[in-house]
Amino acid sequence: MARRAAWFRHAPHLYRVVRRMNPAERMPRHASLHGDAAEPTRVAVAQMTSTSSKEGNLKTISDLVEQAAAERCRVLFLPECFAYIGEKPTDAVEQAQAITGPLMQKYQELAKKWKVWLNLGGFHEVGNAPGKIFNTQLLLDDGGEIVSTYRKVHLFDVNVPNGPVLMESKTTTPGEQLVTCDTPAGKMGLTTCYDVRFPLMYQILRHKHNVQLLTVPSAFTKVTGAAHWEVLLRARAIETQCYVVASAQAGKHNAKRESYGHSMVVNPWGEVVAKLDDPTATGIATCTIDLESLRSIRERMPVHLHRKTGLYEQWENLA
Repeated sequence: MARRAAWFRHAPHLYRVVRRMNPAERMPRHASLHGDAAEPTRVAVAQMTSTSSKEGNLKTISDLVEQAAAERCRVLFLPECFAYIGEKPTDAVEQAQAITGPLMQKYQELAKKWKVWLNLGGFHEVGNAPGKIFNTQLLLDDGGEIVSTYRKVHLFDVNVPNGPVLMESKTTTPGEQLVTCDTPAGKMGLTTCYDVRFPLMYQILRHKHNVQLLTVPSAFTKVTGAAHWEVLLRARAIETQCYVVASAQAGKHNAKRESYGHSMVVNPWGEVVAKLDDPTATGIATCTIDLESLRSIRERMPVHLHRKTGLYEQWENLA
């Protein structure tokens, strides 16, 4: 890139991008990692109500993976906290495991058994500080190998109007890297839940790293979900001209916690192209990721070429 914006120079450690390994070498020669313009890639977005039963959650996800395989989907996207939701924030710390631990191995076995790529929206990974975890999104390929990991950057420390007070930073250490990777559905940028409120992150993923699909696995509260969920997702899709895949927790997890649901996929034109009929039911919705359509939208409305990066840097310096 010719020039770095002021915000980038001031915080290079935070916006360093990790481009994960390209798994194409492990794929058959006839398989396309980025999909084929003539044969768009079928994907599934999941919705579920995770609880404190790890085995129960694993059984639910096993059923969802089987459904996605039956629908001939190459990738299944699962929500944040897919493996566990406790009653207290400290429960997640007590139940956290390494991503090389026995629980993750079971999900790797699922991906391998059904030959489906799994986007695991948010795993409670053992942290590097006492009493802290990482909220880690993982991508597994259809052989069960970990292709990519992203640790959630923006933590949800919010007093929700007419809702709960949630302080994610009390038990979670934020990540410091953006992550992109190659998948059968295109080049993917990984983000999680509260990240969706920070559009600059998405602009970097799109315009600096040319991603085609953005993940937003989430566990939105009912209050914030009803007010902002869909409009945020559609805005991120429109402004980046990317597919946005947003898997969601839904319904009552326990006496103290309830999530909004409404899993969906939004296309680069801002249209919702997949969602469940019941916004709080457990299940999947499917659609195709059509990279030829994406390319056409970007060519007809070349936002990338119309950006005034020099002016943006000047304005940043004046702030």
